[in-house]
Amino acid sequence: MSLTVVKGLQSEIFVPITPPMVWTPVEKELKDMTVAIATAAGVHQIDQERFNLAGDFTWRKIDDKCPSDKLMVSHGGYDNSDVNKDINCMFPIDRLHELAAEGFIKATAPYHAGFMGGGGNQEKFKHETGPAVAAMLKEENVDAVILTAG
Repeated sequence: MSLTVVKGLQSEIFVPITPPMVWTPVEKELKDMTVAIATAAGVHQIDQERFNLAGDFTWRKIDDKCPSDKLMVSHGGYDNSDVNKDINCMFPIDRLHELAAEGFIKATAPYHAGFMGGGGNQEKFKHETGPAVAAMLKEENVDAVILTAG
């Protein structure tokens, strides 16, 4: 197999080549925005099904009202011990609530999205998971999304 090369970067493993991002102009000030978090860190509510550590393209809808101590990580690609002690290091939900309380942002979204990056069926992730998360965020009238990696 040949190396995957994209704009000067290369990998010894297959990396799907994706089209460039489509940037949407920012038309509101942060104080007028509803903000969500989407994370590839494997975050989910404790009462939700854990991610398949061998690879998982599914996602979890995380209720904004869920206390941060009722969130956890199941991800096979990194050591979860620190993030499971303080979820905010990968899923800064308490900090986002503080920004809303201060008026720095208008509000937090009613729901956020958690998925497990780095594994699973990429075609299903691209054609099912991504569009489902985007549809939820659009339905919630989210203006901005903070994306954290795992």
